[in-house]
Amino acid sequence: MGARGRIVEGLRIAHAADRERFEALLDDRLVGVLQYGPGSAEGVRDLRSTVVSPEHGGQGIGTALVQEALAETAEEGLDVEATCWFARGYLERHPAGARSTQRPTDEVGPEPQEGDA
Repeated sequence: MGARGRIVEGLRIAHAADRERFEALLDDRLVGVLQYGPGSAEGVRDLRSTVVSPEHGGQGIGTALVQEALAETAEEGLDVEATCWFARGYLERHPAGARSTQRPTDEVGPEPQEGDA
């Protein structure tokens, strides 16, 4: 896992399904997380929150998390919606990347804070 979306040398994306999240690991240190949960309908995964440590912001780690989440969600045969502002923005900019799973929501999440994704 994690070969897709490799941006930073040594970055690995792992799916921690038991915690409903994708983890960005840099040299085995946790530097980012994309949290998900059940969506608004059966068979839908909601991408809820993407957070990257402030010292690693702007390096493409949030993008790598979203790309891996979309790829694995599609492989699992699930649709996706995004209440996370960062994931929703990615889907809007890259609709082909989500293939048939794109279902961004109209909900407005919290405004981004410094160091987010």
